[in-house]
Amino acid sequence: MLAITCAAALGSSAAAAASPARPLALQTARIPSPAATPSAEGFGYPSNADGRHAADPRVLRLVNVAGTPGRFLAWPANHGLWSWDGGREILVGFGEGPWLDRSGHKVGDPQEPRLVRSRDGGHSWQTQISDPFKGRVQSARVLVQPIRFDAPGLAVRVMADGRVDAPLGSFFLSVDRGHRWQGPFRFTGLERAPELRGLLLTSRTSYRITGPSSAQFLLSARDPRLGPHSSRLDKTFVAETRDGGRSWRFLSWVVPWSDPYRAVMPSLVDLGGGRLVAALRRRDPRRHPETPSWIDAYASDDGGRSWRFLSWVDETGVPNGNPPALTRLPDGRLACVYANRTQRRMLLRLSRDDGRSWGPPLAIRANPFEQDMGYPQLTVNHRGELVAIYYLATEKRPHSHLEAVLLQL
Repeated sequence: MLAITCAAALGSSAAAAASPARPLALQTARIPSPAATPSAEGFGYPSNADGRHAADPRVLRLVNVAGTPGRFLAWPANHGLWSWDGGREILVGFGEGPWLDRSGHKVGDPQEPRLVRSRDGGHSWQTQISDPFKGRVQSARVLVQPIRFDAPGLAVRVMADGRVDAPLGSFFLSVDRGHRWQGPFRFTGLERAPELRGLLLTSRTSYRITGPSSAQFLLSARDPRLGPHSSRLDKTFVAETRDGGRSWRFLSWVVPWSDPYRAVMPSLVDLGGGRLVAALRRRDPRRHPETPSWIDAYASDDGGRSWRFLSWVDETGVPNGNPPALTRLPDGRLACVYANRTQRRMLLRLSRDDGRSWGPPLAIRANPFEQDMGYPQLTVNHRGELVAIYYLATEKRPHSHLEAVLLQL
């Protein structure tokens, strides 16, 4: 069965508005500085030559996912993760371009989407050579043949970058586990939603299948009329189709527009019985550049029709933070992986109560070469191992690349 990682009628406006103020004031769950933690080529714990952690047996292996000298590979959270056969086969998207020695993202043009695949639960990977997504978002067409969401090889990839000439984005479709793709197709019907009038979609790939012809996609949108901060004030909403993707309707905001902070890049877990939990990337773009960003969790008890603030997860550093990756472990616990760019760490927190509270952070990767890192994807493989995929650069491999940490929790 397909699994996706990588989002709301309004929840209580008071709870939603109150949630961002609390994380910025909290001083709990602090982690020692990276220099205080021993590491071997960037691990959060000492490891031996084959990549196994001697100090913490939960960390099984560090795996190279994709990387090429002279190339910049990054942002798996922007592109999507799909899995089949209980997590034995995993497909992850990422962006690639020429590496340039400059400040900020060290990448030039052209930048292209890529895919990398594992058939052994994340222990080894092979890059898919061909450009998987042909066609521009502006050329999206109407979907005629409905999607069978119960098709065994299904994968859907959302494309949206907040462009004025393609305001509602589009999606690509594969029925053979991402080897060939059709599209782009329109989100037909969203253009008539009064809640989205004048907005531009900034969505990533995040959805849950609710039936053979029905699904909910967790998208996001920004309002270009909000001025200089508009690109960092986008919010997540739920769009629903009941006819195999031929038409879509707006269902709910996860965080309302009255909330003054960014709330995007949701990672969703379906707990069953209509209960959903989504972790969201949060930021206050109007505050001082050194104000930390953070992650919040929101919950729905009615299948995504309304949402409420659930918990603050952790800070993600400055200035722009990092998105979360959320999944459910075989024993029912929730796992959330994210980067703190200020600390230069990949962190993991676990919840035993469906996201209402979180255990202490565990550094699963420490001391990368620079702050440009993270954007994880997360899944559980067929062995029950947690597989976290992210990007970073190290002193030994200074060009940004993708790697995975496998953990037995």
